[in-house]
Amino acid sequence: MQADLATTIADLLEQAGIEFVRLTQSGNQWLVVSADDRTDAIRVLRDSPRTRRWVAEGGGYRGPRLLGSFSPDTRTHSMRIYRYLRSPSGAYVGSRESSTWLQFWQPTAPETDRPDGGVHAPNTLRAVYRNRVASYLAPADWARAQARPDHRLAAQDRPNLLELNEPVDAVYTWVDDTDPDWRRRRAEVAPSGQGLASDALDAARTRDRDEFRHSLRSLAMYAGWIRRIWIVTDGQVPAWLDVDHPRISVVTHREIFTDPGALPVFNSHAIESQLHHIPGLAEHFLYLNDDFFFGRPVRPELFFHGNGLPKMMTSTVAIDLDLDTETRNGAMLAARQGRAWIERTYNRTITHRVQHVPHAHRKSVVSELESLMPDDFNRIAHSRFRHRDDLSIASELAHYYGYATQRTVTGGLRYQYVDAQSSLASEQMHALLTERVVDCFCINDVDASPGSCQDDRVPRFLAERFPLASPFELAS
Repeated sequence: MQADLATTIADLLEQAGIEFVRLTQSGNQWLVVSADDRTDAIRVLRDSPRTRRWVAEGGGYRGPRLLGSFSPDTRTHSMRIYRYLRSPSGAYVGSRESSTWLQFWQPTAPETDRPDGGVHAPNTLRAVYRNRVASYLAPADWARAQARPDHRLAAQDRPNLLELNEPVDAVYTWVDDTDPDWRRRRAEVAPSGQGLASDALDAARTRDRDEFRHSLRSLAMYAGWIRRIWIVTDGQVPAWLDVDHPRISVVTHREIFTDPGALPVFNSHAIESQLHHIPGLAEHFLYLNDDFFFGRPVRPELFFHGNGLPKMMTSTVAIDLDLDTETRNGAMLAARQGRAWIERTYNRTITHRVQHVPHAHRKSVVSELESLMPDDFNRIAHSRFRHRDDLSIASELAHYYGYATQRTVTGGLRYQYVDAQSSLASEQMHALLTERVVDCFCINDVDASPGSCQDDRVPRFLAERFPLASPFELAS
């Protein structure tokens, strides 16, 4: 959205003969105009039919105003421009989080000192606010940018070292628990319960309320830089999915399990342990559950440094210290097992879980971990249902292994976890509708008691939050 908005503004300025320079960094867009051309530039944007209903902030006004109401002689140094985009149903799908900046840089006075020594060349334009591209534009740099069709600086022709320049794939796991064939396979290998985690047979773990469709919508809206989307299933395909889309690949368990004799499995830990075997998977990938959602525009650098190092998002939830295995769920038990492996291997410990957000990995690091502990990977792969001795590879241990071997670093993002059965769920979902302040959120279903989750709050919320069909859906 930012790039489209910036391109429209650039077209209007160029058609009016107003000189500008276009700066970009990590998805952000700035269009720089000399303060001498401020009045003309604002008038051009204000009066164009193409900017009808656009919104701008700046110019001494409090809060946003329609761009058409801006005075052309306003003395603002910077304008934040965006659109309130609505779906056909009237739901907001974009606003302030997809802004482009129009800035009016002031020409320097004669003999203006440079902070790095000497003086600025006459008529050098100085930035009104700091950015990571340029603090000033000398007349020669300005002239060279005007001679280029895109009005960009030649220095921006090369990828920035701090920005990831490698493809990133997304890997989803998905199951349809209403499928009669899947239910039959599950019934045929139903366990006795001995050694299982407390939630091993919890129906909430496989319940589908159309989360996956809306997770893909969030990806299309806010993470369009993802190269390819791999969907790992037990031979199932969502009825609405366009499997012929060039960025979609459905992968069966049989294609990635080293030992097909381990199948069928109904344990996410087992499936996670085999994801790095996907043929053609990019070196850098995000692993997502189908109840993960992007909440606003995100960049690859939120998950990977420019040098390719993945970021792990540690949680405030501590790995518990007691020895109880009867009442603990599979995720906590797996985290305990991961802590024990770290302690045995490195004589150090870990104390906290990893956040329930998209997990950033390098395929080579996970493959190396498997080579170090092949018996453990094999045991987990053969664990048909969540077991007390499982390890959580993609959601926990691979992060800490990467960190221990100096190939993963800690990161941070704005995140919201919603327990669909919590008394706070409705309030939290309302906030996610009205604000765009989190990078990611998860709506988790942790209660499969009789009658739970029979209301339609979550489907209604998802349909309102992500109302536009993604390119990956079949035409309805």
